[in-house]
Amino acid sequence: HSHIIGLTLRVGRHVSGNAAMIADLLLNHPNSKDTMPPSILFLGEPGSGKTTAIRDVTRVLADRNNVVIIDTSNEIAGDGDLPHPCVGHARRLMVPTPNAQASVMVECVQNHTPHAMVLDEIGRKQEVDATRSCKNRGVRFVASAHGDLRQLVNNPKLVGLLGGIQSVILSDVEARKGPQSNESAAIVKVKRERSEQPVFDVIVELSRNSFNQWRVITDVATAVDATLNAKAFDYEQRTRDPTTGEMTVELKKNDGH
Repeated sequence: HSHIIGLTLRVGRHVSGNAAMIADLLLNHPNSKDTMPPSILFLGEPGSGKTTAIRDVTRVLADRNNVVIIDTSNEIAGDGDLPHPCVGHARRLMVPTPNAQASVMVECVQNHTPHAMVLDEIGRKQEVDATRSCKNRGVRFVASAHGDLRQLVNNPKLVGLLGGIQSVILSDVEARKGPQSNESAAIVKVKRERSEQPVFDVIVELSRNSFNQWRVITDVATAVDATLNAKAFDYEQRTRDPTTGEMTVELKKNDGH
């Protein structure tokens, strides 16, 4: 007989009003020329509050749209037959095994006509491909993944969420225009660049024990291009007063390294 030698108990939480940190982005695209609201990717280490944030975002979106949760581990909407009330009017598709998540995503688009799809922990190449395929059919996404923007750029399995990376050969003239540390440095003739548009328009980076401070990147394409060229990019530091709920937004620039 097997004996239990350890037990991990995870308690899912719903923080009502958590979505207010990005309320403007839930309704409108940060680029005023784009009429479709943005797809949003939450990034962070385990325990940083990604799933907690997604629950309240789901509730807000489901008040206006047909929202379907792809709940692979039942972590977003709970383990019961009915979704937990914290996700509002959203519907939920359970996934029999983690390897079936991508196929359930495609099934959702074909059979349930969602305006928005919500999923937790994109971690496989087939899920990246399914997300892009569904996005190309007009579905909005709210999802999460581990890491931060820079780590995602260097993750071969998940970089497709950011548009994918390809290597290009530069001419001598173009290579000399590249960032060189000094005149005697070797000229680099191979450059990495983004292949296509990112699947996600906005990235929200969360940190453990900093639940009231979110780093919001509202132009993912520009941020990815800047990261590949070791340049700085703009982001918003959104901070919430835990007592009053008042939020402040500060425009900042990362260091590019």
